[in-house]
Amino acid sequence: MISLKVKNDDIEKKNIEQEIQLEKIAKIVEDNIHFVDEDMPVYDGYDVPEPNEDAYINEESRKDTSPKQKKESKREKKVELSREESSTEQTVINRGEKEQPQAREVVTGDPLKRRYTTVELIMGVAVIAIICSSGIGVLGEMPAFLAFSKWNGISFGDLGLPLLLASVCFMIPTEVELDVKRKKSFKEICIKKVKVGIILFVIGILINLIGAWNFNSFRIMGILQMIAVVYMLGSLLYVLFRRFNFKSSVIAVFLTAIGVVGLAGYYFASANFGDTAKTCLAYFVDSKVMPGHIGDFERYGIMSTISALCGGCLAMAAGSFLCNRRVENRDKSNKILIMGMFFVIIALLMERNCPYNASVMSPSFVMIVLGGYCVAFAALFGIFDLNRSKASNLISRPFVVMGASPVFVIGLNEFIKNTLFKINVYSVAMGTGLKLDEWIVIDTLSEIFGDTTRMIAFLVMYLLLIFVLMLYLYAKRIYIRFK
Repeated sequence: MISLKVKNDDIEKKNIEQEIQLEKIAKIVEDNIHFVDEDMPVYDGYDVPEPNEDAYINEESRKDTSPKQKKESKREKKVELSREESSTEQTVINRGEKEQPQAREVVTGDPLKRRYTTVELIMGVAVIAIICSSGIGVLGEMPAFLAFSKWNGISFGDLGLPLLLASVCFMIPTEVELDVKRKKSFKEICIKKVKVGIILFVIGILINLIGAWNFNSFRIMGILQMIAVVYMLGSLLYVLFRRFNFKSSVIAVFLTAIGVVGLAGYYFASANFGDTAKTCLAYFVDSKVMPGHIGDFERYGIMSTISALCGGCLAMAAGSFLCNRRVENRDKSNKILIMGMFFVIIALLMERNCPYNASVMSPSFVMIVLGGYCVAFAALFGIFDLNRSKASNLISRPFVVMGASPVFVIGLNEFIKNTLFKINVYSVAMGTGLKLDEWIVIDTLSEIFGDTTRMIAFLVMYLLLIFVLMLYLYAKRIYIRFK
């Protein structure tokens, strides 16, 4: 009887020792297999360090434990466990390391390691629309769908700036989250966003001052100025919410509420004014705030910028879905699709009493553009990002090249328009002096393409020249972006 008890005790001890060893093996495997959240793309190709789930912008939480201390503690634990492991344990670890990529795909989906191709593609389309509607060449011969709408309505030229603003604001949450991963403080992120906004605003003013050095009547606002204000204020607003450690879903709700309330206020306030360039709310505000600095009408004025900022809040709300590391990429695109359809429905309901108007950034126009942007992103996301192929890369490449540095292209176009194209050249056909772009169209291209297609030929040639320059920079991996 005594010998049986001894044997039973030995068996129990062995079972306990085996369980302890199995627990050690499980801990070792868990420490060596890291399910890294890589759904968020590495912006501009930077190697972003592995994030901590509790890493927020608050500086107080950053003071508790430094990244170096965490890494050292992890290394010490691994060394202690490795001394106790046996050969069988090592084989289990090796198997776990080999199966790691497959496990990542199951948990987090196909990780994207670069900027979204869909966003850059839409940016490229927006840049092309902005260039075509920027007022170069012979304005009277510009095709109607490429030029701005005369007042109410939507054309391809009207979509340029709103699509670009939507793309820029759509990526703000991703930029901020990546700054948080790099352990940047709240102050550092805010300073960076303010610096970008000021630089863009100053560049826009300097471009407007070229050829008209009159500080009493020069145009204060412009396309670069509107981008600067919307980007800077939108980024600071998102960083402020992120400062309070709100989840991405909560931030999306707050941003949606701000955007909808702002556009609703603009909608009801504009009802008391007329529907012409001289009687609308935008002209009334601009003439009061910037007297002497607007002409017949300021397209990029104060009210238009406020409306664009409200639209930027809605775009940031949609873009915040991309930062949820626990949701599959396809589920993210589905949420963005639903949000876009919601915007489209609201825009259709508002259109009767508030027509689409790009000149004043009417609430219905902002909502229809944002809704279309979200629907287009969700539709193209699977083709150009999740299921990339040689054909999709070939199709997207020209637009991606133009959208890789969108603000640089727009600034370059504005600079050429206000300097080179303002050179006065004598026209033999007209018998008078013309601006250089008009002279090229009338005296040069009309002999080759005729009077009907000469303006389209000028736009194609001009876009090709800019494309060649951007293709060279793209091949050299030179990207001039928001930093």
